[in-house]
Amino acid sequence: MLQRLHQFRRWAGVDRAVFFSNAAQLLRLVTGPITMALVLKFLTPEIQGYFYAFAGVVAMQVFLEMGFSQNILQFASHEFAKLHFTPEQTVAGDPVAKSRLISLGRLAFGYYAVAAGLFLLAVGVGGHIFFTVAHHPGVHWQGAWWMIAVTAALALAINPAWSLLNGCNQIAVVAKFNFWAALASFTVNALALISGAGIYASALGAAFSLLFSIGYLLWRWRHFLGQFLERPQHGEVSWAKEIWPFQWRIAVSWMSGYFVFDIINPIAFYFCGPVAAGQLGMSFQLIRMISNVALTWIYTKAPKFGMLIAARSWKELDALWRRSTVQVFVFYLLGYAAFLIAIPYAGYFFPKLPARLAPFAVNAWLGGAMVIQVLVGCMAMELRAHKREPYMWVSVATAVLSVAFILPLVRSAGIIGEAMGYALAIWVVFIPACVIYRTKRLEYRRTADDLQMKFSSTLVSKPSTGEFS
Repeated sequence: MLQRLHQFRRWAGVDRAVFFSNAAQLLRLVTGPITMALVLKFLTPEIQGYFYAFAGVVAMQVFLEMGFSQNILQFASHEFAKLHFTPEQTVAGDPVAKSRLISLGRLAFGYYAVAAGLFLLAVGVGGHIFFTVAHHPGVHWQGAWWMIAVTAALALAINPAWSLLNGCNQIAVVAKFNFWAALASFTVNALALISGAGIYASALGAAFSLLFSIGYLLWRWRHFLGQFLERPQHGEVSWAKEIWPFQWRIAVSWMSGYFVFDIINPIAFYFCGPVAAGQLGMSFQLIRMISNVALTWIYTKAPKFGMLIAARSWKELDALWRRSTVQVFVFYLLGYAAFLIAIPYAGYFFPKLPARLAPFAVNAWLGGAMVIQVLVGCMAMELRAHKREPYMWVSVATAVLSVAFILPLVRSAGIIGEAMGYALAIWVVFIPACVIYRTKRLEYRRTADDLQMKFSSTLVSKPSTGEFS
């Protein structure tokens, strides 16, 4: 019996990274309905709308974060191919690779410190103005909003620590922590709701999650993080020549993503009111949660992709990508089908739940769009592992089409029209995304092979001096 379970686990691609990543996501599938039940019992529909609108405004941090975390992961994975962790949880190995990793980390922490300060100023004040204009009488949101804004800014400042760890192939370890952090955050959130914290419940959960994360990093990874206080000795990562050519494209893609994933709830809040925004927000959150669970089968392979590319192991890369993509697609379809089937039956246990979720038509449009998104995400994951961003213009086009379709449809058909506009925008760009994947993956591999041959020829023709250049 155990042997068959292990065979199924291997067939399904459930390694430690996938297990703990999915454990955190599946935990939310369990705690999510509990939280919803508590929200139904202890919060009004208006406050529920503020919950999801808060999240939509906070997501504007993407305009400052600009996808740099993805960049850090890819660059770190290429350097970590020549490094390893010591028992003291420090990195060791090739001196040049270690020096470049330290240089990358110092750039990242400096960048995010500035981004956190700008976030608090721009998004904190901007969000305050937005909720003042769209204010609904009887909801005292100011204190909760600023608590969430400060917490989000501090979480942004420590973000490089997680990206560096993931890039150094510690995804399983980080995912295990995220599982316990999600459980602890849910417990605090639930207790806050039960105790009558109201609109402050999500703020208290976020604040506890931040403190929990800082404590863990200082306890488990202080020696690793302490290495980034050192000055690089044998080589540095060039922002202008290496990072920026990739970063500005990633930044445009990530900022475009806000208009694809996160602006939906603020638009619904503004045009349809907090009740409809709460319905759309809850449905969209559940469907995105299902897609996030499925995508862990390939997201957890990101460091491995980078290491295989650094080693020019194309056959192994192809096999890993194909297997992971099939797993993503299958598990998303299973999860989405289970979601649609479960909605009618959930009403027997939580009578208020169907009224708080969006109608079936909204769920159908959103789910149909998300299946395309997960496939595009799989293609983008392999291409970005080359430290390239070929999907920048696809992301821009999706963002423009999303807003262009959503705004007229939400006025005429409410949140159903909004979901329809969102889906149409995603479907339009799918074929161009497939064409880009087919052409760019071959181009990037030829370029990598040519550079490797040129580098090898240089080493053969140049006598060794025993020093690092």
